[in-house]
Amino acid sequence: MDNINIIQKRTVRRGFKKSIYGLILMVIDFLILTSLHFIPKISIFDRTDPYLIFISSGILIVIYIFKKMYYFESYLFWDELVNIIHSVTIYFFIMLLLAIAKNSYMDLFSLFTISIFFVLVDSVIRYIYRKILKKFNLLKTNVIILGTGELAQIVYDKIKEHPFTMYNFLGFLKTDFDKNNIVNENKVLGYIDEINTLIFNNEVEEILIAIPNLSKKELSNIVAKLERNVRKIKYIPDLYGLMSFSTHIQDLDGILAITAVQELLNPLNLMIKRIFDIVLSIIGIILTSPIFLIIAFLIKKEDGGPIFFKHKRIGKDLKEFEMYKFRSMYPDAEKRLQELLASDEKIREEWFKHFKLKNDPRITKIGKFLRKTSLDELPQLFNVLKGDMSLVGPRPVVRKEVELYYGEEVAKEVFSIKPGITGMWQANGRSDVEDYSERIALDLYYLRNWSLELDFIILLKTIKIVIDKKGAY
Repeated sequence: MDNINIIQKRTVRRGFKKSIYGLILMVIDFLILTSLHFIPKISIFDRTDPYLIFISSGILIVIYIFKKMYYFESYLFWDELVNIIHSVTIYFFIMLLLAIAKNSYMDLFSLFTISIFFVLVDSVIRYIYRKILKKFNLLKTNVIILGTGELAQIVYDKIKEHPFTMYNFLGFLKTDFDKNNIVNENKVLGYIDEINTLIFNNEVEEILIAIPNLSKKELSNIVAKLERNVRKIKYIPDLYGLMSFSTHIQDLDGILAITAVQELLNPLNLMIKRIFDIVLSIIGIILTSPIFLIIAFLIKKEDGGPIFFKHKRIGKDLKEFEMYKFRSMYPDAEKRLQELLASDEKIREEWFKHFKLKNDPRITKIGKFLRKTSLDELPQLFNVLKGDMSLVGPRPVVRKEVELYYGEEVAKEVFSIKPGITGMWQANGRSDVEDYSERIALDLYYLRNWSLELDFIILLKTIKIVIDKKGAY
C-alpha cells in the first residue's frame, strides 16, 4: 500500500473521530442551553411546553455548525471565545426577531442573562473538553516545525503557551535556509531530507514552515515535497509583531494579497471604542467601589499620607495628563529616589533602563500588596471615564521615556490614540517585557491591528495574568 493511501485512511479515521467528539460536544451544548432555559425566573419560555425550548437550543446548534464550532480547528482559546460570542449574539437577535414576528412578549433581560451564562459556561466546558481529549490521546494534532531559527522558536513558544490548539509538538527539522540555529538541539528530529519518513512514522498531521526570507522557488520546492504526504501545510511569513489580527487573505486571480486594515482611522470605530470604555469603566467603578473604600482606609491607616498619587504621563497627541493611582510609596518617595540614585550605581542603571525598581525600598507594606495584585491601578478607571485614557491602549509613559527610547516619529504614531490601563505589553507578560524596542513594537502592533475583539481578548488575558501574579512589581 503506497503512502498516499495510508495518509488518506488516516485522514478518514481522524475525520470519523472528530465527528464523534463533535457530536458529543454538540449534545453538551444543547443540554447546557436547554438547562438554562429551565431555570426558574430567567426562562423566556413556558417550561410546561418544552418543545419551544428544544427548538431554541436547536437554533444555536445550527449557528454553531455554520460557524464550524465542532471542527476542532487548531486555533487559540481566545478565537474560540470570540466565535462563541459571535454565535450567541446571532442567537440573541434571532430569538428577538422571532418574538417580534410572532407579536409575543419576551423578557429581554432574561434572554440576555441566559446568553451571558451560556457564553461563560460553554467557554469553560470547551476548554476542559479539549484538554481531556488531548491528555488521554483521544484527539490531537501531531505537528513538526520546519526551521530552526528565531521564527521557528517563536512558533514553538506559542504552541507551548497555548495547549488549546491541541498541537502535539514532535520537533524541529533543519534546513539549509536558516543561518542561525537557536532552537534546542534536543528537539531537532533531523534534516528536511528525512521529512517524509518522519511524517509517515509519526502520523504527522501538520507541517509549520517557519523559515523567513524563502524565495518563491525555494518555498515551492518544499511544498512540492510535502503536499502529497501531509494533510496540512502552514507557511508562517516573518511578519511577527507587524500585522496579523486585522489581516485578510485575498486571491486576486491567482495572486496572494495580504490586506491589513487600519481600523482606528475610521471615526466610527473610535466612537465605538469610547462607548466601550465609558460603559465598562462605569461598571468597573460601581463593582469595585467597596474595594476602593477598603484600600483607602488601609493606605490612610499605615502612614496617614494621601490616598491617591498623581503622576504626569504622555497621552494622546503627546499631551501630558495626570494619571491616578492608589499611593503605594511613602509620601517622600521622590526624595528617597534621588538619594538612592546618587548612592547606588546598580539602582541608577535599573531605573534609567526601566523607570521602575524591582525591589523598590520606597514601597509601603500595603503598597507591595497593591502592586502585586495591580489594585493600585484601579483609580485609572476615572482617567478612562474622563477621557484621558482608554481601557486598552499603548503604555502610559513619562516624557523622559519618550525622549530616550521612542523618537519623534514613532512617538507620534504610538500616541495617536489614548494610552491604556492595559495593552499588548500587559497581556504579553506585563513588566516581564523588559526590552523597550519590544514594548514599542507591541504598542505598534496594537495600533495596526486594533479591533473591539482584540480589546476584549487583551482585557481577558490581563485578568488571567493578574490572577497568576505574573510580571507585576
